[in-house]
Amino acid sequence: MSYLNKYDTPTPTPIPADIHSQTPVSEYDQNFVFPVKVLRSDRVELRPFIPSEHATILQDGLNQDMLEWLPLELKPEGLYAFIEKSFRSNPAFLWHAIYTSLDPNPTPDQYEIAGTIGMINASVADQGAELGWIMILPKFQKTHTLTHAAGTMMHRILDSPTSGGLGLRRCQWFTNSLNDKSKSAALRLGFTHEGTLRAHRVLPLGKNGARDGREGEKQDLKSRDSWLASVIWTEWEGGVRDHVDKLMARR
Repeated sequence: MSYLNKYDTPTPTPIPADIHSQTPVSEYDQNFVFPVKVLRSDRVELRPFIPSEHATILQDGLNQDMLEWLPLELKPEGLYAFIEKSFRSNPAFLWHAIYTSLDPNPTPDQYEIAGTIGMINASVADQGAELGWIMILPKFQKTHTLTHAAGTMMHRILDSPTSGGLGLRRCQWFTNSLNDKSKSAALRLGFTHEGTLRAHRVLPLGKNGARDGREGEKQDLKSRDSWLASVIWTEWEGGVRDHVDKLMARR
């Protein structure tokens, strides 16, 4: 007996290389499942990413080391298409430009772009979101920038709506099992390691993963094991929020 199966691999819609490179802020639709606004601590601002304002500045500051764990090319054309495909067209993804200053007592007009951070895999149904696509430009590495950007995003995800947050139940952190710096950052911020998903994702050509490809389709592409950690709302309210706030209060 045969069974009917008309499935065919969808043909991707071509994305113009310069898509939204000229779209002004007022006309750029973030297309995100939760409300969108600027997020702030006393040392950073997380501004929703606008390609026409941020893409070229970000691209000019990138280097190959920053992209070791990310499937992104050092070309502005690739960046515009990537933002459209991976963020704007996916309602579960919202990217932010991180703005800050190395001045110990800055005013917002002294802020400059320091990197990016995303709220990704956001789910209304499951009441959770993930921190991801974090890139810190070289000038701002080993400063307050990552702590404040991640801490501010954790507040947005886990704080109650009356405190300016989304009141979600889970904030998670996924990373390549070989990315020791990312794992250390998550643990420092109070995330709890939950486990490792083996052979979890097939990586682009040239990217490093824990496992070689299997003979057959995509055999030249490695797989990564994914290291998973999280903070849930009871942990946040039970001490992790205070821990993060103490980290952010350091000078």
